Amino acid sequence: MRLMDLPLFVMLAVFILVVSLRFRPPPAVQLMLYLHAALPFFLNGLLFPVSYMPDQLKYLSAFYEIRTGALSVWEVILHGGNVDRASLLFAAMPLPFALTPNSLGFYNGFIWTALFLWLYRKGVFTHLSMWFYLLYPSMALYSSLSLRDTFVFAFMIMAAQWAREGRWVIMLVPLVLLYAIKFQNFYILAPVLFLFLAFGIRHKGLSISRGAATLVTGVAALVALSPIALPLINYFRRAMYVEDGGDADQVQMIEGPVQFVLEGMTSGIYFLMKPFPWDASNLLQIIQSFENLAIAGLLVLLARAAWNRAPRMLIFWTLFLIFAASIYGLVVFNYGTAARYRFPFLTFFVIFVCADCRAHSLFKNMVPPAFQAAYLKRRNAPTTTPQSP
Repeated sequence: MRLMDLPLFVMLAVFILVVSLRFRPPPAVQLMLYLHAALPFFLNGLLFPVSYMPDQLKYLSAFYEIRTGALSVWEVILHGGNVDRASLLFAAMPLPFALTPNSLGFYNGFIWTALFLWLYRKGVFTHLSMWFYLLYPSMALYSSLSLRDTFVFAFMIMAAQWAREGRWVIMLVPLVLLYAIKFQNFYILAPVLFLFLAFGIRHKGLSISRGAATLVTGVAALVALSPIALPLINYFRRAMYVEDGGDADQVQMIEGPVQFVLEGMTSGIYFLMKPFPWDASNLLQIIQSFENLAIAGLLVLLARAAWNRAPRMLIFWTLFLIFAASIYGLVVFNYGTAARYRFPFLTFFVIFVCADCRAHSLFKNMVPPAFQAAYLKRRNAPTTTPQSP
């Protein structure tokens, strides 16, 4: 299986070599890109069996049907589900084949690497966010499997970055693609970016008073919409619980607006942290539990550093993270599913808090002057005609 995927790895390694010669990232960064490129070799069949994440076979099957013509492109666009549409995006990539359950992991490696270099070229990264992107274990894992999550993450990042640049029209392209493959994230991100642009938040951020008012308004809106939202939330709670192997009769339904709000707040925090070490039942969950504790500590330090530099932007992106975590916390029960759905939001938060709050380091006055000068030079460099991602 790994020998059949070797040509895909070689093509990805050549791609990294070519773009590294063009953009000249530091040698340590190039090494991390090569290590990530090889990661699909060590997952399915080694770290865990393919059956541990069987959704990969659905994407591979739909990929085959689209590439062979058994499934019409227009049928996928007009009537296909999330898996079919994501598989269509894989099939549209200019790579020759996908022969094993690992193959689409190398396709995702191209997306992950291209997104990194796009952000690097635009000067979005700080030293902290760049290394978070490269070293975050959950993102490395799920962006190296044959799943749609790398597409989801890339579309979220691209839409937000173009919103930060004030480019309304082009921002709509990744949002439409995001809706096609994961409408939940679209409904979380699109209203936030609309507020970000319509109310000038990208220029001045959100004050404490306006942030508190936004939070109160959001809670009031949830209460007002609870007669419509609760049946949908309960439907997805039951569906996700059954999909994870549980009994539908054992799911606790949310019965009123007060419980809706309270459950959203508590489950949102739990969504960002689970599994705790005492919840873990296998090696992967144990690793994820300690990862969660490390990430929580990093977020606290990042919030402190960002508050000292640009508290208004920190308030806005923190409200976004709370909103997203609360929505997913209401419907996600499985620990692995939580880690898979969580990594795009956490990485999104770190990247744009670091960029908008100028958080080069977790600690004040610890930014290497040479790096800071290089970062500012890259960020302030004249822009050329935008290239495709």
